[in-house]
Amino acid sequence: MRKHQYRNRFSFVWNYEKDESWLTGLSAQGLHLDKPGVIRNRFESNPELRYVYRMDYQKIVGQEQVNEYVALFEDSGWEHVGTIMGWHYFRKPYREGGTYDIYTDRLSVRQLLQRVQTTLGILAIANVPLLIMNLKNLFSGPRSHTISSTLTFTIVLEVLCILLLAYGCVRFQQKIKKLDEQ
Repeated sequence: MRKHQYRNRFSFVWNYEKDESWLTGLSAQGLHLDKPGVIRNRFESNPELRYVYRMDYQKIVGQEQVNEYVALFEDSGWEHVGTIMGWHYFRKPYREGGTYDIYTDRLSVRQLLQRVQTTLGILAIANVPLLIMNLKNLFSGPRSHTISSTLTFTIVLEVLCILLLAYGCVRFQQKIKKLDEQ
């Protein structure tokens, strides 16, 4: 029976390269990602193996498309570890002097960055009507203290969510601009 270890890591999507480095660093210590999670990741221990990890963001619908997508990476020597919220985790055995880019051209990297940026933008925009509705409800008439407090808390969370998603869009725009300048 395999013994699993868990590691918690909270990070933001615009730092996905740091997540790749973190996973690769843990693999160098003998811990290999078995199941990705939003915060809690499951690892297997094997000090005899060492992998390099990369992540790709794709919204794929249907098992057939997922199988085709994974097969494309497997043809290049990548093993699909798992998927969480559109992020696909891949690994490849570490070889001294090896190349580990899943995208070999700037256009493909740019498209990856734009996919993530678009998703963040859509999520931010989708939250605006909810925010407006809750603001209307808050100011539409007398409410109990509990309902007013709950609405206020919800509004604060929605504003923070929208600002965080907008910040993510800006960060990805900066990454795209930097890539275009290279």
